[in-house]
Amino acid sequence: SLEMGALLGGVDRTNARLLRDFGINIGIGFQLKDDLLDVFGDQKKFGKQVGGDIIANKKTFLLIHALENAEGEMAEKLQYWLNLQSFDKAKKVEAVTEIYEQLNIPGTTQSKIESYFDKGFQALSAVDLDTPGKKQLEAFAKSLINREQ
Repeated sequence: SLEMGALLGGVDRTNARLLRDFGINIGIGFQLKDDLLDVFGDQKKFGKQVGGDIIANKKTFLLIHALENAEGEMAEKLQYWLNLQSFDKAKKVEAVTEIYEQLNIPGTTQSKIESYFDKGFQALSAVDLDTPGKKQLEAFAKSLINREQ
């Protein structure tokens, strides 16, 4: 959408592609942050049930990374919780969260988030436009990045 808006606004293709790259990378970073907050966020600040993705077996980066890295008893325990049809929601969230913590999923996810945000802002800084809109876009994205909910 950033690329299309730039092209419609008369921006050259190189800068439009850089804006696209900014949007893609920032968007992926936001999604990863949302997934991380879903598990490890403060429910009062997050505004929705923490652990909802775990309860729904949502295929987030966190779960996929855990499935790829869990071994032995830990892998069996994770599969057990994923395969259950009827379960206590709080117990499932607690058990899967514990596995995530043992595998350092929060740290790995945070590193990925920062990597995507860095790539996005590098693309934005390479945009050869000196406009208030570019500065506003950067400020807006940074305000969203620092959210806790």
